[in-house]
Amino acid sequence: MKFTNKAPTIPRSGSLRERIAAAKRIEKMDRPKAEPKTGRSGSQMTERFAAASASTSRPQRNSDFPDTYIAEIFVRLEDPDHPVTLTWTGPNASAQEAGPFRSSPGAGLRGLNCDELATSKRSGSTCTPKGTFTVTGFASRLSSHPEATDVTWFVPARGIALHYYPSVPKYAASHGCVRLESRRIAQLIKNNSRADITQVIVDGTWTKPRHQW
Repeated sequence: MKFTNKAPTIPRSGSLRERIAAAKRIEKMDRPKAEPKTGRSGSQMTERFAAASASTSRPQRNSDFPDTYIAEIFVRLEDPDHPVTLTWTGPNASAQEAGPFRSSPGAGLRGLNCDELATSKRSGSTCTPKGTFTVTGFASRLSSHPEATDVTWFVPARGIALHYYPSVPKYAASHGCVRLESRRIAQLIKNNSRADITQVIVDGTWTKPRHQW
């Protein structure tokens, strides 16, 4: 399949205002489209039906889903690995992979410090927001960058998600999402999290990378 969407670019020599505007256009592209969710307010029967087809349509989904699922995704911002760890709940929780798994968070715009809480949550900052959030939904890929696959959103207004990405360096490099080094782990997170239930916690000390947007 060929994707024709071209991601907006952030001008390297632009003013901070111009770069924030460009980053906001990327956020807009990556916001989730409205679709049914199967979380706390959804149908338990729907989740169980989906679990029955796990082997073909939901790679890495555990056989006890939705009774066994990821309760918490913990993202630490420290270089070089920015480790992601999972806390599971349910009858088969002890048999599941917990990590840590390598990732890369948002690089931030030049002139911004993503280690500051308020700045990290600012729209158009290209920072990964610090704090506690709830998984809101899922997608096969991001609109702005189709190579970003197996998407688990947690700040949908900014298009911020955990996802697989081919490049996961040992420094902050993304436009705000949490890039995961392993596609298998991105699938594990996507297909074992529950919308409106699974929590995402982002904490730790962000280090300014050599290249910011």
